Amino acid sequence: MYLPISILAFILNGIAVTVDKFLLTKIIPDPLFYIFYFSLVSCLAVFAIPFTHIPTLEVFLLSSLSTILWTLGAYCMFKALKTGLVQRVIPVIGSLNPLILLLIAALAGTILINEAWAIMVLISGLIFLTLSDWKGKVTGSELILEIAAAAFFTFSYLLLKEAYLKEDFITVLVWSRFVLIPLLALFLLIPTLRIRAVPSPNQGLTIVKKGGLLFAFGQISAGISQFLIFFAISLANPALVNSLQGTQYVFLFILSLVLAKKYPQIFGEKYTAFKLITKILGIILIGFGLYLLTSSQNI
Repeated sequence: MYLPISILAFILNGIAVTVDKFLLTKIIPDPLFYIFYFSLVSCLAVFAIPFTHIPTLEVFLLSSLSTILWTLGAYCMFKALKTGLVQRVIPVIGSLNPLILLLIAALAGTILINEAWAIMVLISGLIFLTLSDWKGKVTGSELILEIAAAAFFTFSYLLLKEAYLKEDFITVLVWSRFVLIPLLALFLLIPTLRIRAVPSPNQGLTIVKKGGLLFAFGQISAGISQFLIFFAISLANPALVNSLQGTQYVFLFILSLVLAKKYPQIFGEKYTAFKLITKILGIILIGFGLYLLTSSQNI
C-alpha cells in the first residue's frame, strides 16, 4: 500500500519544489517566508485533536523533535534552492536521504535483503537520472546546505517512525504540530525574524499580485505530499519510502522539458547525447527498481 502513496507524494513534491524554485528566484526574497507560512498551515492539524488521544511523553517528544528536524531540513533545502539549480539541489538531497536510511536499516537489521537490493537499484537510477545535473558550478555553501538538509530529513523520518511504532498515525501527526506554535511565536516576537518571515504590506501585496495563486498551489501540493510521505512512513521502513524519490526526478525531468522554453533561466538546459542516455538509463533503472520492490512485497 505504501508504494502508490509514496509515488504520488513524491510527484506532488516535485510540483511543489518546482514552484518554490520559481518563486524564490522571481518573487519571494527569503526562505524563512516559506518556513513561517508552511508552519502556520501545518498548525491547522491541531483542530483534529478530538480524533486523537493524549500520547505518552515519549511519543510527544519523539514526534516534536522530528517536526523540528524536518523544519530545519526544509529551511536548508529552500536556502540551497535559492542559489542552486532545482535539477541538482533536489537530487543531491534525495540521493543522500535513502542512502543514509538504508545504511542505518541494514546495520539495525530492519530491512530484507531483497528490499535492500531494490533500494540500491532505485538509488542508482536516481544518480544516473540526475548525473549530468551534478556538474557545473557548485558553491561550498550550497553543498553544505544540501548535506545538512539530507541529515535533518533523515533523522526526522527515523524519529517519526519510532513514534508511529508506539502510537497511531493521526495522534502522532496532530500532536507533532504543537511544537510549531512556539516557533511561530518566535517569528512574531523577534524583530529580525519577523522582518524576514512576515512581509510588509507593500511586499505582501506584491507577492499576492505576482505569485499568490502559485504560492498557494505550491503549498497545497507540499502539504499533501508531506501528509502522504508521513503516512507511508507509518506503513513501511523510511528507507523504502525515501528510495522512491527517483519517481519525483523523472517527473521533474519531464516538467523541466516542458517549462524550459518559457523559463530558460530557471529550467533551461541543453541536452547532449550523453545526458539523454544517462537520463534514459536512470528512468529504466528506476522502473526496474520499482519492479524489484513490488516483487519483494509478494515473496
